[in-house]
Amino acid sequence: MHTRWRWVLFGLGVAVAAIGPLAALNGPWYGYVFGGLWFLMGGTVAWRTFKLGTRLTAQGITSNGLDHETFVEWCDVQGFEPKRSRNLIFFHTITPAAQLRRGTHVLTELSLLSVKKDSVPERTAKHVTELRQALERHRGNCPECGAQPKALATRQGVVGRLRSRLRSLLGGNSDQSIAR
Repeated sequence: MHTRWRWVLFGLGVAVAAIGPLAALNGPWYGYVFGGLWFLMGGTVAWRTFKLGTRLTAQGITSNGLDHETFVEWCDVQGFEPKRSRNLIFFHTITPAAQLRRGTHVLTELSLLSVKKDSVPERTAKHVTELRQALERHRGNCPECGAQPKALATRQGVVGRLRSRLRSLLGGNSDQSIAR
Protein backbone atom coordinates (compact mmCIF):
# COMPACT_ATOMS: atom_id res chain seq x y z
CA MET A 1 0.00 0.00 0.00
CA HIS A 2 1.22 3.47 -0.76
CA THR A 3 2.81 5.27 2.18
CA ARG A 4 0.47 8.24 1.89
CA TRP A 5 -2.61 6.06 2.41
CA ARG A 6 -0.93 4.33 5.31
CA TRP A 7 -0.48 7.70 7.02
CA VAL A 8 -4.08 8.67 6.25
CA LEU A 9 -5.34 5.48 7.91
CA PHE A 10 -3.01 6.05 10.85
CA GLY A 11 -4.38 9.60 11.27
CA LEU A 12 -7.96 8.37 11.14
CA GLY A 13 -7.21 5.70 13.74
CA VAL A 14 -5.59 8.24 16.08
CA ALA A 15 -8.52 10.65 15.61
CA VAL A 16 -11.08 7.97 16.46
CA ALA A 17 -8.99 6.86 19.45
CA ALA A 18 -8.81 10.48 20.66
CA ILE A 19 -12.59 10.92 20.39
CA GLY A 20 -13.17 7.90 22.67
CA PRO A 21 -12.03 9.52 25.95
CA LEU A 22 -13.84 12.75 25.00
CA ALA A 23 -17.10 10.80 24.71
CA ALA A 24 -16.52 9.21 28.11
CA LEU A 25 -15.67 12.51 29.82
CA ASN A 26 -18.35 13.28 32.45
CA GLY A 27 -20.88 11.27 30.50
CA PRO A 28 -23.50 8.70 31.42
CA TRP A 29 -22.69 4.98 31.60
CA TYR A 30 -23.15 4.45 27.86
CA GLY A 31 -20.65 7.26 27.21
CA TYR A 32 -18.02 5.20 29.02
CA VAL A 33 -18.91 2.07 27.05
CA PHE A 34 -18.97 3.74 23.62
CA GLY A 35 -15.96 5.90 24.44
CA GLY A 36 -13.98 2.82 25.39
CA LEU A 37 -15.05 1.04 22.20
CA TRP A 38 -14.09 4.04 20.05
CA PHE A 39 -10.72 4.24 21.78
CA LEU A 40 -10.15 0.51 21.26
CA MET A 41 -11.18 0.59 17.59
CA GLY A 42 -9.11 3.66 16.77
CA GLY A 43 -6.07 2.33 18.58
CA THR A 44 -6.37 -1.00 16.76
CA VAL A 45 -6.57 0.67 13.35
CA ALA A 46 -3.60 2.93 14.14
CA TRP A 47 -1.54 -0.02 15.44
CA ARG A 48 -2.39 -2.36 12.53
CA THR A 49 -1.50 0.33 10.00
CA PHE A 50 2.19 -0.02 10.81
CA LYS A 51 2.22 -3.65 9.59
CA LEU A 52 -0.06 -2.98 6.61
CA GLY A 53 1.28 -4.16 3.27
CA THR A 54 2.80 -7.06 1.39
CA ARG A 55 6.31 -8.29 2.08
CA LEU A 56 8.35 -10.79 0.09
CA THR A 57 10.58 -13.05 2.15
CA ALA A 58 12.76 -16.01 1.28
CA GLN A 59 10.03 -18.37 2.50
CA GLY A 60 7.03 -16.74 0.85
CA ILE A 61 4.65 -13.79 0.74
CA THR A 62 3.41 -12.15 3.93
CA SER A 63 0.18 -10.26 3.36
CA ASN A 64 -0.97 -7.96 6.18
CA GLY A 65 -4.28 -6.14 6.09
CA LEU A 66 -6.24 -4.28 8.74
CA ASP A 67 -8.20 -7.42 9.58
CA HIS A 68 -5.96 -10.31 8.56
CA GLU A 69 -2.42 -11.62 8.31
CA THR A 70 -1.79 -14.29 5.68
CA PHE A 71 1.36 -16.18 4.74
CA VAL A 72 1.70 -17.99 1.40
CA GLU A 73 4.70 -20.23 0.78
CA TRP A 74 6.52 -19.87 -2.55
CA CYS A 75 6.20 -23.59 -3.25
CA ASP A 76 2.38 -23.29 -3.21
CA VAL A 77 2.33 -20.49 -5.82
CA GLN A 78 1.91 -21.45 -9.47
CA GLY A 79 1.87 -17.92 -10.93
CA PHE A 80 0.63 -14.35 -10.67
CA GLU A 81 -1.92 -12.38 -12.65
CA PRO A 82 -3.75 -9.07 -12.35
CA LYS A 83 -7.29 -9.81 -11.20
CA ARG A 84 -10.39 -7.71 -11.06
CA SER A 85 -12.11 -7.83 -7.68
CA ARG A 86 -14.36 -5.84 -5.41
CA ASN A 87 -12.89 -3.93 -2.52
CA LEU A 88 -15.29 -3.04 0.28
CA ILE A 89 -18.80 -2.94 -1.21
CA PHE A 90 -18.93 -0.75 -4.30
CA PHE A 91 -15.35 -0.22 -5.40
CA HIS A 92 -13.88 -2.28 -8.23
CA THR A 93 -10.15 -2.81 -8.02
CA ILE A 94 -7.47 -4.43 -10.10
CA THR A 95 -5.03 -6.23 -7.86
CA PRO A 96 -2.30 -8.85 -8.15
CA ALA A 97 -3.51 -12.36 -7.39
CA ALA A 98 -1.42 -15.42 -6.61
CA GLN A 99 -2.63 -18.56 -8.36
CA LEU A 100 -2.19 -21.30 -5.79
CA ARG A 101 -2.50 -25.05 -6.11
CA ARG A 102 -5.84 -24.81 -4.35
CA GLY A 103 -7.52 -21.54 -5.34
CA THR A 104 -6.39 -17.96 -5.57
CA HIS A 105 -5.05 -15.52 -2.99
CA VAL A 106 -5.79 -11.88 -3.83
CA LEU A 107 -3.24 -9.38 -2.50
CA THR A 108 -5.73 -6.65 -1.60
CA GLU A 109 -3.01 -4.51 0.01
CA LEU A 110 -1.59 -3.88 -3.46
CA SER A 111 -4.96 -2.96 -4.95
CA LEU A 112 -5.56 0.13 -6.97
CA LEU A 113 -9.00 1.66 -7.46
CA SER A 114 -9.63 1.40 -11.17
CA VAL A 115 -11.84 3.52 -13.35
CA LYS A 116 -10.99 1.68 -16.57
CA LYS A 117 -12.43 -1.79 -16.39
CA ASP A 118 -10.50 -3.37 -19.26
CA SER A 119 -6.91 -2.22 -18.72
CA VAL A 120 -4.37 -3.02 -16.02
CA PRO A 121 -2.93 0.09 -14.35
CA GLU A 122 0.83 0.63 -14.62
CA ARG A 123 1.52 0.21 -10.91
CA THR A 124 -0.39 -3.08 -10.70
CA ALA A 125 1.46 -4.40 -13.77
CA LYS A 126 4.75 -3.44 -12.08
CA HIS A 127 3.74 -5.33 -8.90
CA VAL A 128 2.82 -8.43 -10.93
CA THR A 129 6.18 -8.30 -12.72
CA GLU A 130 8.09 -8.00 -9.42
CA LEU A 131 6.14 -10.92 -7.94
CA ARG A 132 6.85 -13.09 -11.01
CA GLN A 133 10.57 -12.28 -10.81
CA ALA A 134 10.66 -13.18 -7.11
CA LEU A 135 8.90 -16.48 -7.87
CA GLU A 136 11.45 -17.30 -10.60
CA ARG A 137 14.34 -16.52 -8.22
CA HIS A 138 12.82 -18.87 -5.66
CA ARG A 139 12.30 -21.65 -8.18
CA GLY A 140 15.92 -21.36 -9.30
CA ASN A 141 17.14 -22.10 -5.77
CA CYS A 142 14.46 -24.41 -4.39
CA PRO A 143 15.03 -28.16 -4.73
CA GLU A 144 11.40 -28.94 -3.84
CA CYS A 145 9.48 -26.92 -6.42
CA GLY A 146 12.19 -25.61 -8.76
CA ALA A 147 13.71 -27.07 -11.89
CA GLN A 148 16.82 -28.33 -10.12
CA PRO A 149 16.35 -31.94 -9.02
CA LYS A 150 17.79 -33.20 -5.79
CA ALA A 151 21.05 -35.13 -6.09
CA LEU A 152 20.44 -38.80 -5.53
CA ALA A 153 22.93 -40.68 -3.42
CA THR A 154 24.30 -43.82 -4.99
CA ARG A 155 23.53 -46.95 -3.04
CA GLN A 156 26.56 -48.69 -1.63
CA GLY A 157 26.88 -51.94 0.19
CA VAL A 158 28.71 -52.41 3.48
CA VAL A 159 32.02 -53.00 1.71
CA GLY A 160 31.61 -49.93 -0.51
CA ARG A 161 30.80 -47.67 2.44
CA LEU A 162 33.77 -49.05 4.41
CA ARG A 163 36.10 -48.54 1.45
CA SER A 164 34.96 -44.91 0.88
CA ARG A 165 35.28 -44.16 4.60
CA LEU A 166 38.83 -45.58 4.69
CA ARG A 167 39.77 -43.56 1.61
CA SER A 168 38.50 -40.37 3.21
CA LEU A 169 40.38 -41.09 6.42
CA LEU A 170 43.67 -42.23 4.89
CA GLY A 171 43.65 -40.12 1.76
CA GLY A 172 44.48 -36.88 3.60
CA ASN A 173 47.99 -37.96 4.65
CA SER A 174 49.80 -36.97 1.47
CA ASP A 175 51.33 -33.62 0.59
CA GLN A 176 48.20 -31.65 1.44
CA SER A 177 48.36 -28.93 4.05
CA ILE A 178 46.79 -29.66 7.41
CA ALA A 179 45.35 -26.14 7.63
CA ARG A 180 42.03 -26.27 5.88
